[in-house]
Amino acid sequence: MTLPVELLKAIAAPGGGRITLVVGAGCSLEAPTSIPLSRDCSMQSHDRLIANGVLVSGDCPSPENLTSLADTVFRKTGRQEPLVEQLRENFGLKAATPNEGHRLAAALLREGAIVSVVTLNFDLALSTAIGELGVGDAVGIIDGPEDLPNQKGTNLYYLHRNVTAADPEKWILRSDPLKTEWMQGWEAVVVAKVLAAPIVVFAGLGSPADVLIESSKFIQNAIPSGNTAFLVDPGDQDQSAFSAALALEPSAFIKATWCDFMNALSQRLLVEQITQLRAAAATMVSREALTAEDVTDLLARLEKIGLLQVGQLRASWLRHEKPYQPDDPLVRELIADLLLAAATVARVTGATAILFEDGIVEFWRDDRRVGSHVFLSGRGTRGLSTIEAELSARQRSFRGRAAPPTGAIIAGTRGGAPPITPPRDVVLGESSESIVLGQSALSIFHVESLRQDPTLCRQVAP
Repeated sequence: MTLPVELLKAIAAPGGGRITLVVGAGCSLEAPTSIPLSRDCSMQSHDRLIANGVLVSGDCPSPENLTSLADTVFRKTGRQEPLVEQLRENFGLKAATPNEGHRLAAALLREGAIVSVVTLNFDLALSTAIGELGVGDAVGIIDGPEDLPNQKGTNLYYLHRNVTAADPEKWILRSDPLKTEWMQGWEAVVVAKVLAAPIVVFAGLGSPADVLIESSKFIQNAIPSGNTAFLVDPGDQDQSAFSAALALEPSAFIKATWCDFMNALSQRLLVEQITQLRAAAATMVSREALTAEDVTDLLARLEKIGLLQVGQLRASWLRHEKPYQPDDPLVRELIADLLLAAATVARVTGATAILFEDGIVEFWRDDRRVGSHVFLSGRGTRGLSTIEAELSARQRSFRGRAAPPTGAIIAGTRGGAPPITPPRDVVLGESSESIVLGQSALSIFHVESLRQDPTLCRQVAP
């Protein structure tokens, strides 16, 4: 998939914040979220409402249209709650499992590359993704107008409310609230705010319902002159009701699924981060008079594993308390320090270093694993005793690996390199300087020690 040049430039722009995403039901269709599109939800709910005696056959002129169904239920009962109950009870909206696209959206929000995500959905997959990555401290989740004071630098907005709304009549399903309350209420304020971003991307809008089409048109009409809009859809443009409603040019149409699009978008940001990481490593080599190591293969590995995994690797190496660590200039130098260390070991021992998102680096020679080590940084403030305690706490996370680590390589500790002597037997870890993990031990090597005495590298990858 080739994304438009404007979009590729915007996602990697210095300072970020140039893109707003407007997402719909198609984003929650892909597994493992697997929530049906609006059309299917409407048809199933219609059949159940008839079975429950709320409606009779023929009451609803367009049972496949969720807005038409909501209008019919309201006309018959004076409220839309019977339909909301069906949606809440039958489609797993509250416990929706995020798919890769949801998690990448959360990561891009945390990176600041996307400034806002506006969802027209009622499920909580995006909120769950923000929680899973541990980025809720920096990303605001705005469920309704009462949450507007809680906005942060980047935000997720539930424009039509969501499954947590206590009053089922607040869900934006019917045509009348869309034309009156919605366009004059908090939603209009939110739209005006978030569309200040130069680029707005409509993605995964799914099957058309009146409320979705009108919402999309309202948002599209609110985009300031000179800004750019794109539509992402897995089908052909001439078959897209949303493309027709938004009157977009062919150049503004991106044929892709939600997850594929988010992968391509995040990959461009990752390439930019890797470019900056390479520059950070070169700066360290020059400033600290280090050996100029070749980190090309290590950086290629980072590009291959993807943004989510690189964020996890950063979190692991820096002992970040959350699962995802975003990029920033300080983080970059700490990661570059460890990359240079891995390259040093590989060069001295003739091995190949392979990075994993759980923070382990394996060293291979002649198709044989010769070393497996935890890499981590003290970030300039942690001493050796703290590092030991943190490594010991990670014991359980190593149990599922085919080759649990036998050692740890640390950098950036308070006070510099400690006078550590690696154990004579790295595999058995027989040393008073090791950390006991069950009946085995991790031998500790400090990056500065490896640089001062490169022969120690042969104990890392014998």
